[in-house]
Amino acid sequence: MKKNYLRVQKIICTLLAILSLVALLTGPVTFKMDGAKDFASDTIENFANAKKPTAMSMAANAAINSGLKDDLVKELPKKVSLSESYLSLYHLVVRYRENQKLKSSDLKLPAKNSLQEFLSELILYLVNSELKLHESELQQITQIYQLSLWVVCFLYILGVALLIFNRHFAWLPILVGSVSAFGFQVFICNYLTKLAQQEVYSKIWFNYSWLSVAGFAVALVLVAFLFYQDWRKWRGKGPKTSELTETEE
Repeated sequence: MKKNYLRVQKIICTLLAILSLVALLTGPVTFKMDGAKDFASDTIENFANAKKPTAMSMAANAAINSGLKDDLVKELPKKVSLSESYLSLYHLVVRYRENQKLKSSDLKLPAKNSLQEFLSELILYLVNSELKLHESELQQITQIYQLSLWVVCFLYILGVALLIFNRHFAWLPILVGSVSAFGFQVFICNYLTKLAQQEVYSKIWFNYSWLSVAGFAVALVLVAFLFYQDWRKWRGKGPKTSELTETEE
């Protein structure tokens, strides 16, 4: 009876660890922009009034002079929203570090007609300009981001392995892994929101999702249970590691 109970306990705890990790890795980070039409209109005006002529400033002037500016702005919705998971952001970071810039496909910008294509190029130009401006700082963050994904996965695997083989402190790597994954999402959302609002537009936000919160909550519940099990063993109220192994044998 005890043997079956321990097996069921291990299975449930392992499934909870997997569920937590999957939720943390697939929980989307969402980019939101309110007043996208006002932002596009102001941006076109700023490019047109730029003192130094560039390809974008000439295109902006052409749009204004030809009367296409209003048509361009009408193409945009009032709000813009994009979502990327922790895992898909990893691939985006890899592409950025390889090319030192982003492409319209990376940002999933629409280009169904010439108007949308112009807006997409405009947005892409702004994004890459800001990335270039903060290149050294972003390089450090992207390196940490890439490393963190592997570290989080390793810690969860280590925690599950300790759990399966009835070792103490199985809760510790799961705790560190979940705090690292969720904490980095909170940090990157706050950092990008602050940077975007200061440098680009005041109505831009980056938010982590309820799925990430749920994954973190599941990890905390699992950690609390495993810690309680260890505490019982240390207090002599629960089966010791050697006894658990003998029971299963």
